[in-house]
Amino acid sequence: PLVVRLAGTKFKEGKKMDELQIWTLFSSNRIGSALTGIGIILAIWLSLRIAKATRESDEANLFTKAVSSLFGLITLAYAWQQYTIGGNIRVAAAQSLSNLKESGTELSQVAEGFISNVGTDFSATPSPLGIAFLVVIAIMILVQIWLPKN
Repeated sequence: PLVVRLAGTKFKEGKKMDELQIWTLFSSNRIGSALTGIGIILAIWLSLRIAKATRESDEANLFTKAVSSLFGLITLAYAWQQYTIGGNIRVAAAQSLSNLKESGTELSQVAEGFISNVGTDFSATPSPLGIAFLVVIAIMILVQIWLPKN
C-alpha cells in the first residue's frame, strides 16, 4: 500500500490525519515562516542601507543606481512571495480541518473558528497589510536612490 511520510508519521492510503496532527504540522510550518520573516527584515534593512549609501556616494552613476534599485526590488519580490506562502499555509491548515470535518470528524471550537476566520480559498497575493508594507518600503528605497539630493 501507498505510504505517505508527513512530519515523521506514516499514513497508509485512506487513513486521515486527526485534528492534533493538523495543528502540529501547522505549527511546524509557522516556525519556518517566522525564520523566513526574520531573514526578510534583515534583507529589507540591507536594501535600505544600500539605497542610503548609493544616495550619499559622490561616485554613484546610473549603473550603481540601477543595481541598487534592482537589489531592493528583488528583495521585495521575494518578501511578496514569502508573505503569500505564509498566508497560504494558514489556508492549507484551514482546508485540512474543513476536509476533516466533512469526513465526519467533530472539530473543536478553535478549529471551527479558525476555518471561519481564515477561509479555504488560496490567494496569489499577500494580505492587504503586507502589500501596503512592501509598497511603502519600495517607495523608501526608490526615493533614496533616484530623487535629487536637494
